Amino acid sequence: MNETLNDVYIALTKQLYVPLVFYIPKRIWIQFNKDVWEDKLYDNLFDKVVLINSKGSNALLKNGKSIHHIVVKKERLDRNTFKLLELQNDLNKMQFQFLLNKYCTQLDFCRRMSSWFVENIRNDVRDLKIETFQSFDLQQKSFEDHWDYIQDSFKDAPKIELSSDKEKLNKNDLKSFQDLIKPSGLFSGNIENEKIKKTKKEKKILVTEEEATAFLLKTVFNME
Repeated sequence: MNETLNDVYIALTKQLYVPLVFYIPKRIWIQFNKDVWEDKLYDNLFDKVVLINSKGSNALLKNGKSIHHIVVKKERLDRNTFKLLELQNDLNKMQFQFLLNKYCTQLDFCRRMSSWFVENIRNDVRDLKIETFQSFDLQQKSFEDHWDYIQDSFKDAPKIELSSDKEKLNKNDLKSFQDLIKPSGLFSGNIENEKIKKTKKEKKILVTEEEATAFLLKTVFNME
């Protein structure tokens, strides 16, 4: 195998996030630092649906359509299954188990978040289109079917059960969200320790759509 184990893992993980629909729930984010995230400066970051299309491009969805991108989700995830089946023969047992465990950890995060999105998006996102909700629903089912197939195909795959109460994020999920927002790199200075200076004469410049999308991708999914 010419690829390194890390290269293989990155390629498999990328397939989980392309294509993808997601949003950042403000009511969750403000739990981490209410004084910072409730500022109107960040309004464009929250409760807005973002689409990473099947080619890897990303943008705020607005009133656009997404279902034709998400329908290829199953095919992308099937590619990962086939790749893992090949790697099972190419790698030694310890290497493959290490890779499988790391992949399942990423996949579990995706299915957990996608399930949470389906349960909560209609309360968080205003004027949600039926077609957009269907994209989230199809995405969730695709992740869940892929998880089940991995469990059936690899007897040593880690067993992780979803919480029976899908409307609540568990402590590990909240910690993951909190850890992921720290290295934003979008705003100058340390946003956790520095307060934004305000004057009556100053006029705030809202974050652009491009900046918002870049922020979401980098902080949540560690993608450029």
